[in-house]
Amino acid sequence: MKNKGIAIELTALLDVILIMLFWVMLNMEDQTEKAKTDAAEAIAAQQAEFDRKSDELRTELDMVKAQYERFLDENAEDTAVANQKALDEFAEGRMITLNLSYDAVGKLYILDENGEITHTMLDSEGNIAANIKKVLREQGLGKDDVILCALVYDGSRALYRDVNLVTSAAQSVGKDYSKFYCTYINISR
Repeated sequence: MKNKGIAIELTALLDVILIMLFWVMLNMEDQTEKAKTDAAEAIAAQQAEFDRKSDELRTELDMVKAQYERFLDENAEDTAVANQKALDEFAEGRMITLNLSYDAVGKLYILDENGEITHTMLDSEGNIAANIKKVLREQGLGKDDVILCALVYDGSRALYRDVNLVTSAAQSVGKDYSKFYCTYINISR
């Protein structure tokens, strides 16, 4: 083809471009294969590391489970005996009763099987909890003893905030006495 006196040979130019295109494509294919191989090797290495760490963690977990089982076996009898003793005493009426009552004002009566031990005003969670703890100490109950308790109230008369106040106080006592169990009995139902 001629254009203003310049002759351009397109066939040779197209040959060079096609050769370069094929060379780039082959080079890209080689790089892609190398990237795939490298990625597969990295994944295999990570999988092997993951499997190794998983096996280590399984071994540690098995050791902890074995220790826990030994602990339970060693302490199961003591715990079962303490729980059974508390249940037997509960069946005989020996428990702590928190009786929420209203006359002119709301009061919390703390009773045992023999009757009223003390009573407290419904003024603060801390005061109520302190009175319950005082009674527990006076009864000779330690922080590791199983203690069964019942909060008794008339839901048709008791104020919601008073029930929540005494419930919170009982939960506060449970933080110091780890085996302090309190149930809540609404006698209006």
